[in-house]
Amino acid sequence: MIIDFITIKNELQNSLNILLRSEVQKRTPFLSSIDSHIQHEGRKATYQTDTQEIKDIIYKAVSSGFSYTWEEMSKLTLEDIIKKMEEVAEDMAGQMERGAFKNIFEEIEKVGNTIPGNPSFSPDALLKGLEMVHIDFTDDDRTKPRLPTVYVSPAQAEKVKEEEAKATLADKQQFKEKEEKILDKKYEEFMEREGKRKLVD
Repeated sequence: MIIDFITIKNELQNSLNILLRSEVQKRTPFLSSIDSHIQHEGRKATYQTDTQEIKDIIYKAVSSGFSYTWEEMSKLTLEDIIKKMEEVAEDMAGQMERGAFKNIFEEIEKVGNTIPGNPSFSPDALLKGLEMVHIDFTDDDRTKPRLPTVYVSPAQAEKVKEEEAKATLADKQQFKEKEEKILDKKYEEFMEREGKRKLVD
C-alpha cells in the first residue's frame, strides 16, 4: 500500500504559492505599482494608446524552480524551503522587471519619445522628459497634475540624493519655475484633449 498525503501536499502547495507571490511582489517595485487586471480566459488582449491606436498585449511566460535529491529531502528544514523560494522569487522577479522595461523601451523608441543623447538623470533631464509626455489633471484642476513616476536604479537613486543635497535654494527655485511653466503648457494641452473627446451615451 502506498500512502499519498494529497490534502497535506495541496495545503503545502497553496502556502508556497502564497509565499512565492508575496516574495515576487516585493522584488517587482515597478510592476507592483501598476494597476493590474486579471484575465481569466483567453490568450489575447488589447489596449488603446493615447493616440487611439489599438495594440495587442503579448503575454510572456516566466519560470524558475529548484530540486532536491532524496538524500537532501530527508534533511530539509522549513528554513531551507523558504530560502529556495526566495531565490526562485528573485529569479522570476528579475525576468519580469527586465522584460517589462525592455518592452517599454522598445515602444518608446518606436514613437521617438526619448531624450536625445541619452543624458544621465538630472534636473534638466527630468524637465525634458516632462515636456515629452502627456500629463492629465485630476478634476480638470491645474493645481492637481498627475505627474509620472520616475524609476531609477538604487545606485542612481543615491546619486540623485547627493545632487539634491548639493542644490542651493536658488537652484530649487529655478527648477520649480521651469516645472510650473511646463505644467501650464501641459494643462492647456490637457484641456484641448478633453474638449475633443467624444461622449457616448
